[in-house]
Amino acid sequence: MPRDFDEVRKLASLPTRTVSLCLSGELVDEIGRLEAQLADAKPPTSLADVSPKQAIAEAITDLQDQMRESTVDFRLRALPSRKWDKFWASAPTRAEGESDDVWDERAFPFYAEMLSRSCVDPEMSVEQVGELVDLIHHKAWSTLVSECMALNMREVDIPNSAAASALTRDSEQT
Repeated sequence: MPRDFDEVRKLASLPTRTVSLCLSGELVDEIGRLEAQLADAKPPTSLADVSPKQAIAEAITDLQDQMRESTVDFRLRALPSRKWDKFWASAPTRAEGESDDVWDERAFPFYAEMLSRSCVDPEMSVEQVGELVDLIHHKAWSTLVSECMALNMREVDIPNSAAASALTRDSEQT
């Protein structure tokens, strides 16, 4: 059915995405250490003994609670198309034979600017992005950059949730 421009404009919005990241790298390491201990733990030698596995599992659960407390939701919003095109045109390309250090120095400002422009909550200046990157693990930084890139470059489509489809199909049958 044809629509007029005002109807189309009312439907249009920039895609958004929330990226939840645990920023406490120390907790991730501690859980990994405890999981290794859990895998190697022996059963108790008598019924009166506390299970070493149970004690380790409880410590992991406590750390997971701490991880949830140190998890931050980064709300990203795509740039308007023409602004993204202009910004993307300024993306550096790696020169043949360029060392990793030189490339990183040239590429980082672009990615920091991309995150600064795309992250609407918390809002961050390019300088604040640089501060954050120096405090977090590489996986968190890489995830933020990848999600910003994907949000600005990917097609927005109607998602197909197999789980939701199965549930609604089941409810229709009853």
